[in-house]
Amino acid sequence: MKRKRVEAAADFLRERAGGELDCAIVLGSGFGAVLRDRIVGATVPYRRIEGMPEPSVAGHAGEAMIGMLHDKRVVAFSGRFHLYEGRSADEVVYPVVVAAHAGARTIVLTNAAGGVNTAYRPGDLMLLIDHLNLTGTSPLIGQELLPGSTARFIDMVDAYSPTLRELARHIAGQYEIVLHDGVYAGLIGPTYETPAEVRYLRTIGADAVGMSTVLETIAGRALGRDVVGFSLITNVHGAGVPTSHEEVLAASQRSAEDVARLVEGIVANLATPATPAA
Repeated sequence: MKRKRVEAAADFLRERAGGELDCAIVLGSGFGAVLRDRIVGATVPYRRIEGMPEPSVAGHAGEAMIGMLHDKRVVAFSGRFHLYEGRSADEVVYPVVVAAHAGARTIVLTNAAGGVNTAYRPGDLMLLIDHLNLTGTSPLIGQELLPGSTARFIDMVDAYSPTLRELARHIAGQYEIVLHDGVYAGLIGPTYETPAEVRYLRTIGADAVGMSTVLETIAGRALGRDVVGFSLITNVHGAGVPTSHEEVLAASQRSAEDVARLVEGIVANLATPATPAA
């Protein structure tokens, strides 16, 4: 990952936001529009951000919403990149790295996931308390450190901020949102899991499974950022119903308001409000 390219992209975000960012949000499948009417600022296509790839998956718009949300400077990435597209780990985590260089101290990750825990129901939300990286790769692999990182070995205990997790539970309680604590298994995809794979994932401690998020979390932690993550449970494995991407997008749209409330609540309660630009 080229440092100059990262720095140019970070400069662009700061310029558009009017200063250092407070928070970056990555919006998963079908969630691209949940903050569109809430962020006061501008929406720019990814092609205008130095080094940013273009998404190729339905439900990922490929644009960044940059501006103010509850007196904080934020960027919300509508569209992410996946290993199954043939992307490198560097490309997958590029938005997180750029936002961190633009000042974002908090990273909010959202995704659509399949339920492995049989107590879950479609439409439930899961708060990530841990993850299983089963992708076979990491953004930290390579001779050079991730731009902005100072350590080769990264401690992943409490990869998802305990403080932000507690805040998320409080917000969910206020709005009566079903929010489970759970472990997310990140796989490469793009196939959905076989019944045998689901049984294996359940055995090793997964509550939900998806094709994103874990590499972004690793990158965020390597850069010293606080990470919080939410999964929308779009289907529950073992229910005997085939899974489709259209089903995932439809479920995301139905639960968009709950996701928006959680994200807004996190942003509103971040410690340091942005100082208005002169």
